[in-house]
Amino acid sequence: MLVTTSRDPSAKARRFGKALASFLSLPYLNRGKKAPREDETWLVVVEDHGNPRGLVKRSPEKEEHLAFRLSGEPGVGRQKRCVPVVTGAGPDALPIAQFFELEWAETSLSCPARTLAVASGRIDFIDEGEAKFRLKI
Repeated sequence: MLVTTSRDPSAKARRFGKALASFLSLPYLNRGKKAPREDETWLVVVEDHGNPRGLVKRSPEKEEHLAFRLSGEPGVGRQKRCVPVVTGAGPDALPIAQFFELEWAETSLSCPARTLAVASGRIDFIDEGEAKFRLKI
């Protein structure tokens, strides 16, 4: 899986795409006019009036959508490569874990390095105990 944006993204969408890719330990691709190969899965950052407003997961089998409102400005810079774990109650967190193709744990882990903490209506992206950004879904 890789993260990219629309063909002509705003600066905010590009920053969010790079921050999301870094957080999820996925490659980020400056898209241009490239199209996905048949065996690739892409997370495409969708924007509305220059602001990131959703993700479209495009895979050979299907296309899934996740609409959100970004709360806070994602930090810039690379993070250590670490695959996050999704935490939270099953009805809310399990679909998010499946969307991002990540492992799910119903309760908070004792010492997770990186988590997507899912609660009713939001996803907190937490790295080593520090909230990086939040998506209101």
